[in-house]
Amino acid sequence: MPNNTDSVSVDHLTDPGSLEVRRRLDRAAPLKTPVLLIGETGSGKDVWAEYLHMVSGCHPFLNLHCGDVPETLLESEWFGHRRGAFTGAEQDFSGKWAVAGNGTLFLNRIDLLGLAIQAKLLRIIEGRRYYPLGDVRECKVNARFIFSADADIEKRVREGTFRPDLFYRISTLTVPVPPLRERPEDIRSLLIHFARRFGVEVRLTADGQRRLLDYPWPGNIRELQNLVESARIFGGVLADDRVEHLVNDGATLLELACAREWSLDRLEEEYIRFLMRRYPQRTTVARILGISRKSLYNRLKRYESS
Repeated sequence: MPNNTDSVSVDHLTDPGSLEVRRRLDRAAPLKTPVLLIGETGSGKDVWAEYLHMVSGCHPFLNLHCGDVPETLLESEWFGHRRGAFTGAEQDFSGKWAVAGNGTLFLNRIDLLGLAIQAKLLRIIEGRRYYPLGDVRECKVNARFIFSADADIEKRVREGTFRPDLFYRISTLTVPVPPLRERPEDIRSLLIHFARRFGVEVRLTADGQRRLLDYPWPGNIRELQNLVESARIFGGVLADDRVEHLVNDGATLLELACAREWSLDRLEEEYIRFLMRRYPQRTTVARILGISRKSLYNRLKRYESS
């Protein structure tokens, strides 16, 4: 089952917290009820979305990241357009939703959408119909909806940056995905999985294993994957010194955030800057954060101008 966390599947998630997520999704599988997966970036929401799609028996699966396409182009990309609908529309385009057919539409990080497109999306989800740009003929939506959002989506509702009516509509069945720090068995299972994947030998003492389990994993699964992948670069062995390096860097950042009482936005900025210092490739940083390269670029550009 391919996904955005480099071949991680639910079979690698063995902690009781993950087994509870699986149980809830198994019960939802026969229904067409919208499902909202809520959790921190990198916690595996995309993995669970593909699992639900697979056990539902609906095909195909379209993963539409809501931060990948500028909102000015989003309607055209999703709903399609007719020739001449706007400057540059030289031919008809069906759009991603038409391609989904009777399959699954996974709207990944729906909390990144602006208010204007949220209003249109609410009408479409409720009516199960939409219009391609420049067309007077309705198109029907037959696909199943799965949504994902960051853990603070309810805060966004309270602050007015996410429509409460849309939130209530998509949260008929809300499934929280626990962060990796709350799933110690997943840390062990994923460590073994990534070590085999990257050909890394694990040589951790009891103290090293304890520190690995005590670490808060702000980057969740992607950060664990990156730790193992970096060990391949440093001799192909994951030993206590690599864990010590990870823990000390992460603890320094978290302690500084608490001491200075940073806001969530400030903590995000400092964490991204921290990752950019550690990994020069933007593709690597974007993968750890679970966002697109374009989203990362936009964040970095915003930081430079502030």
